[in-house]
Amino acid sequence: MSVEYLRKFVDTEETDAILEARLEALEIAIRQETHNTFTERFFSHETAIKDGVMLSTNRHISVGDTVLISGMPYGNGIYTVMEESKLNPDPDDTEYAVLHRVIYPPDVVMGCVDIMKYKLSRAAQQADAKAGISSETISRHSVSFAGEDAFSGVFGVPERLVKFLDRYRKARF
Repeated sequence: MSVEYLRKFVDTEETDAILEARLEALEIAIRQETHNTFTERFFSHETAIKDGVMLSTNRHISVGDTVLISGMPYGNGIYTVMEESKLNPDPDDTEYAVLHRVIYPPDVVMGCVDIMKYKLSRAAQQADAKAGISSETISRHSVSFAGEDAFSGVFGVPERLVKFLDRYRKARF
């Protein structure tokens, strides 16, 4: 998701650079939590990469697409296709790389918007101190945890905001 798209749903004074970093971190966390690459099935494109540019093009890959590149010397990576088949960030040069187009379902995108809304809200800042506490008694000191608003350990948001990921989880072997 781009910062411009996020700003359609969220009013914030955060800079574009900070929002870009948060979105990238959220994408990585979702991919690791679900063990899902969200790549388009039955589509791959083989190409060489020189100076961050794909040397062969494909009519199914267009500007703005996100691609997962496998076959790289240092493992897989996520890149955005720019003008003239340039990849951002610049990947290492290689004679052989396989590109897979990444497509996130609409509910995953809107779930990320909800997570970002929460993370940028005042409620999130106030909740950090009492994350996961549903009630607290001072005398004889009793604390109850969990409840409907239990916090997700991975994302740091209420569990209800990450429930949309359950259907995209894949078994890890």
